[in-house]
Amino acid sequence: MNDTASPADTTYERLGGTATVRRVVDELYERARADDELAGYFHATDMDVQRQKLTEMIGEALGGPSAPWLLGLREAHAGRGITHRHFSLMAAHLIDILIEFGVDPDDTNTITQWFASGREAVVEQPRQ
Repeated sequence: MNDTASPADTTYERLGGTATVRRVVDELYERARADDELAGYFHATDMDVQRQKLTEMIGEALGGPSAPWLLGLREAHAGRGITHRHFSLMAAHLIDILIEFGVDPDDTNTITQWFASGREAVVEQPRQ
């Protein structure tokens, strides 16, 4: 018996691949759009495109196919006025969803650490 994980044994595959990641992303945006503090960020957003991009980005973070969207994260969020509070609210919604979906705590940590790594690119720093 081989005790080492195969290269194909990624978090992405363990979670169910694109289908599961897409369900998480769909639920995340449903909650964000229902959240009074976050909804305004999405009123002019093409949600089909947004869902696809985030699905691909999370998929790559978990060992799935490459997502070119990560390269333009800062530019995509520039001028939107996203605060640390709003970023944290999205992260909290994401964590709640992962728990509700029964995602393993280690995999949840992997996803939330990836999400947190984008904070500096997404949050607009106040002018001084």
